[in-house]
Amino acid sequence: MIVNSPVQLAKGTYVGMKVKERAFGHVFASETSFTPNMSSEWHFHVNPHFSHILEGGSKEVRKGGSDRQFAGTGLYYHPGVEHQNIDYLLGTRIFNIELGEGFFKEFGLSLPPASLMFENNTQLNTNGIIRIMKEYYLNDSDSVIAIDQLCIDLLDPFKEDFRCFPEWTEKIKSILNDNWNTPLSLSELAVQLDIHPVTISRYFARYFGCSAGEYLRKIKVERALGLIKQDKYTLTDIAYECGFSDQAHFTKTFQRITGLLPKQYRNI
Repeated sequence: MIVNSPVQLAKGTYVGMKVKERAFGHVFASETSFTPNMSSEWHFHVNPHFSHILEGGSKEVRKGGSDRQFAGTGLYYHPGVEHQNIDYLLGTRIFNIELGEGFFKEFGLSLPPASLMFENNTQLNTNGIIRIMKEYYLNDSDSVIAIDQLCIDLLDPFKEDFRCFPEWTEKIKSILNDNWNTPLSLSELAVQLDIHPVTISRYFARYFGCSAGEYLRKIKVERALGLIKQDKYTLTDIAYECGFSDQAHFTKTFQRITGLLPKQYRNI
């Protein structure tokens, strides 16, 4: 139960210690670090932002539940949604991407829905967070335009007309995430969804921005992120664990989707 009124965190303000911050137009990117076992007050943010856990993690508490979050996890925070982070692990570092009001006005975009904070089957990292992080560290004269484009792409799946998505799109997300390492055919998906396979073929890319095969590859890369941050696994082990045919296939797919080699991501 929340006893005290939650703290409002202004633009560019986060729990923890800010290591570095850079502004790219209306996009504010930063890296924060945390002391072990610290706990935040209940708080909310004034701007929407995405976070990627680089090392460590914490337990996040929200009304109605809590989740333990580890390295490799991508998160979304909707303005005004109250939450608390507790039990930070040793060495926790988090990369943040905050979108100011001017960003949405300039490009005519709507905020992602608040429900995105609570969805388990929505890919966040592989839709651009890591690519934005790469530009943040590069920070050259072309990074502003690159980050604007990457943020637009990051928001595109959550544009205002998301309510118009047919019911089968939510079902197919669950099926693909639950069977990410099981060969699936269009016919098998169609039977489970009770729709024609041509409907899936024709409209999947419209709603997800990629083919079903590429979506499954993104899920596999998503699963690999946390394992890469654990030094006890070799990249070959991770490749097989995440359903790739070999390390070369894994490396090529990971770089195409994230813009980084697995070794580069491990060393950030």
